[in-house]
Amino acid sequence: MTLNKNSYFYRYLLRVKSGLKIQINVIRSLIYREFITRASLVKFGYFGILIEPLGIMSIFLAIFTLIRRRNVGGNLDVLIFLISGIVIYTLFNAIAIRSMNSMDANKSLFFYRQIQPIDTIFSRTIVEVFIYTLVFIILVSLAFIFKEIFSISDFSLIVISFISLSIYSMGIGIFLMIATFRYEWVKSVVQFLQRPLWFLSGVFFSLNDIPQTIRPYISWNPIIQSIELTRHAFSNSYPLNDAVSLPYLIKVSLGVLTISLWLYNKNSRILKTK
Repeated sequence: MTLNKNSYFYRYLLRVKSGLKIQINVIRSLIYREFITRASLVKFGYFGILIEPLGIMSIFLAIFTLIRRRNVGGNLDVLIFLISGIVIYTLFNAIAIRSMNSMDANKSLFFYRQIQPIDTIFSRTIVEVFIYTLVFIILVSLAFIFKEIFSISDFSLIVISFISLSIYSMGIGIFLMIATFRYEWVKSVVQFLQRPLWFLSGVFFSLNDIPQTIRPYISWNPIIQSIELTRHAFSNSYPLNDAVSLPYLIKVSLGVLTISLWLYNKNSRILKTK
């Protein structure tokens, strides 16, 4: 089947192709700019981008491994237990919470018509996912070497829960970008809620450790869902609470992203003109 080059559909496909090419080039440029900016702010250049989060997480791991010197449920090693919690929550924080400042940090770029505010969120998500995927692999590999174990029961579950949490984080990031741009007080509220969210996301505890009465409410949090699923993926004997569900995590992540994109569509004009 050949398309008539003078037909409306053919011309439409050409416009879509041209638009996608421009969009891909914009995202690639923003990703490159993000890496260059980060490398200039830390020692050791590009290696410093990895060394910094690895160093911070290593300190946390050392402290909390000493506090919790035992295996957790299902014979899951405490080091893997903590790595799963710290890396996944930090990924969420890096994408979602830091997106509040994306408008201020990139406002000089919006002079160019091709660059839209949401592009900064897309590029940040890609960069953070790349960085924390490497951090996760390095920390888990070191834990396996140090403990002389190698146990991954369901690799695909790790990948799916990691991607789902990234999508959820991007959706929250878009929402916070819009909310904090329109209402400055939202930033103070989010900063106030950061610490409680850290403790309520299951970074240092299992969902099974908390009282049964409040467990259903805590399990609404997609972050703890992703963390618990990742821990279960390392050891299928790790007890997975009935409130934890991969379909729930996927649906919430896609739902949040869809709503955020709809809100962005309604506010895109004011984001560049206010």
